[in-house]
Amino acid sequence: MEKNETSKEQNTFFEQEFKLLSDAQSFLEDSNTKEDPKLKLKTLVGSYESLLKQSSKIMKIGDSTQHRLLKTQEALTDSNIMLEAAYMDLKLVTEIGKIITSSLEPKVIIQSVYENTKSIVPMDVLAFGTYDEEKKEIKYKFCVIDGRYVPAPSVDSLEEDNPSSYCVKQQKELITLDIEKDFPNYLSDIRKHFGENSQSALYFPLKVEERLIGILTVHSYSKNAFQPNQLNILRTLANYVAIGVDNADAYRTLSKRNKELKDSLEKIEVLNKSIEEERQKSENLLLNILPRSIADRLKGGEGVIADYFPSSTVLFADIVGFSKLTTKIQTPTRLVEILNRIFTEFDVIADKYKLEKIKTIGDCYMLAGGIPVPTEDHAHKAAQAALDMLNRLNELKPELEFEFNVRIGLHTGEVVAGVIGKNKFVYDLWGDSVNTASRMESHGATGRIHVSESVYLSLKDKYNFEDRNVIEVKGKGPMHTYFLEGVK
Repeated sequence: MEKNETSKEQNTFFEQEFKLLSDAQSFLEDSNTKEDPKLKLKTLVGSYESLLKQSSKIMKIGDSTQHRLLKTQEALTDSNIMLEAAYMDLKLVTEIGKIITSSLEPKVIIQSVYENTKSIVPMDVLAFGTYDEEKKEIKYKFCVIDGRYVPAPSVDSLEEDNPSSYCVKQQKELITLDIEKDFPNYLSDIRKHFGENSQSALYFPLKVEERLIGILTVHSYSKNAFQPNQLNILRTLANYVAIGVDNADAYRTLSKRNKELKDSLEKIEVLNKSIEEERQKSENLLLNILPRSIADRLKGGEGVIADYFPSSTVLFADIVGFSKLTTKIQTPTRLVEILNRIFTEFDVIADKYKLEKIKTIGDCYMLAGGIPVPTEDHAHKAAQAALDMLNRLNELKPELEFEFNVRIGLHTGEVVAGVIGKNKFVYDLWGDSVNTASRMESHGATGRIHVSESVYLSLKDKYNFEDRNVIEVKGKGPMHTYFLEGVK
């Protein structure tokens, strides 16, 4: 009977009961009634009996409803308990999943699963086996047995019949709550790897995007150890383990590649440094041979370089009597050291006035001004350099132990400068001005600066000269020349 119908029946019962009581009270209070008392009493008794039967029926219905309500309440309580337990399990599994997926070490992953799951799933053995595609095997090298981490590896060949090959070939999990009964053929393999006490065993293939990562296996020393909800928990954890181990492998591979890349970069950096050092040495060596602008042009691909300069000042400086001095100097090494000392000082002077050293020929030093970059004051700078050379050589005499003197010649005129040839090339000068400057040096005087008329005309307003008048110059004929004495 439905609840509404029961309620209606109860209302009718109370109405009938009230009416019966009213009739009995009216009959007793009405002394003038003409009804037969026995007949009236019999009618009231009959109505009362009917009410008692109806009351009994209602009480039975009420007891049945109350019983059903109590059972429903008990079922709801049990459901709430189960739901709360399931929620707590889900919360715990989620927390374990976070730990697993954030770890980058398979050993840490297995230990975390064991420590956090043993309270809700009975496990005596937990192991993870990595899949080696090349060797076709599952290697169980991450294992917890009886709460202790056991690093010793064991291997299941996928070409043999064992629990691991079953999972891989069948592409499904292996679940047995009684190994001896369900898989007696696997018993020896299982106990060889994980001990003699295993009674229940679970093997879950671990996959990420259909790639086999390995196998997670759980063992219990009891039969019928795992309930359906515990199997679901382990399946969820197996998925987390697959992701965590795959992340760990990816991180390990990435770290290895990064290390290899870092090592390669370090080697490249060392090589680049060595190359740069060698390049710099070559650059410095080239710049010791050639002017920078000429070197840049050669590196740019120019083969033959020959530039015409309408005005340049050429200087020759020759060590007087050097050949005779060589007989007084005991060793060739000391001779070269002295010559190097003098010419090094001349190099410093040439750099000071931004003049271009052309070459040394034995004991003769040659430089030029106004090349390879034309300048207006090249004669002035060459004159200053010549004066400095004389002064510096006088300062060096005590240090050199021998009496050294120099003749210097200067001439201003047009020249051609450039580089020719492929082997042992140098920056050189050609033209009559070079010959004339050389003649000024050879026809000069010891310790003096002999210059041509072109130099005199360029510098007469700034420098003092001694007029030498016209002299006969070999290969040139009569020439009016001068000795440069100093700045006015």
